[in-house]
Amino acid sequence: MTAGERRDQLIDSAIGLFGRGGFSGTTTKALALAAGVSEATIFKHFPTKADLYAAAFQRRTGVEGEEFVTELEGIADHGDDEEVLRRVIAAILFGYERDRDLHRMLMFVWLEQEATENMRLESKIREYPLVTFLHRFVARRQKEGVFVPGPTAILADSLTCLPVQLAARTKLYGIDPGYTDDQVVETLARFLLAGLRGGLPAGGTPVL
Repeated sequence: MTAGERRDQLIDSAIGLFGRGGFSGTTTKALALAAGVSEATIFKHFPTKADLYAAAFQRRTGVEGEEFVTELEGIADHGDDEEVLRRVIAAILFGYERDRDLHRMLMFVWLEQEATENMRLESKIREYPLVTFLHRFVARRQKEGVFVPGPTAILADSLTCLPVQLAARTKLYGIDPGYTDDQVVETLARFLLAGLRGGLPAGGTPVL
């Protein structure tokens, strides 16, 4: 393996273990065993276990971020707000389906870290392309008079909080909700857009 391939292998193995045992409950010995390497090899690529943890987080959560946001910006420029929300919600559901171990890992992070560390992590997340796009998107529509006035940050956060909660319940906890992902996408997109616009759209009806 090249150095880059070995690094990626270590990250993929780490995500699985961190997702099951958390940061504190996962030893470098277990990480080395899962990756089929020595502990010395791990430290060659990542000086500390925390460095490996951070690399796993950054690599997986950054996948396709810039390209996806470019697509969203094009849709937003055409004024199709509902389609923007559909894409965002669908991406969240897909991400939880595809990267269960990553999201389990992140849950351990929030619970194991002190508040100051969680604040630093939150600051990093708010720099991600999708998060910054949603803030620009809401602020632009507010300025144009399409969305209701109010704290832009709260409105932008609302566009991910509800989909994330539903995704965690169905994809991580294994709860069968009795409805499909497509129904979630359509219903939440209409519900959230109605709130952003200050009321139900003309002829708007629930899907679920």
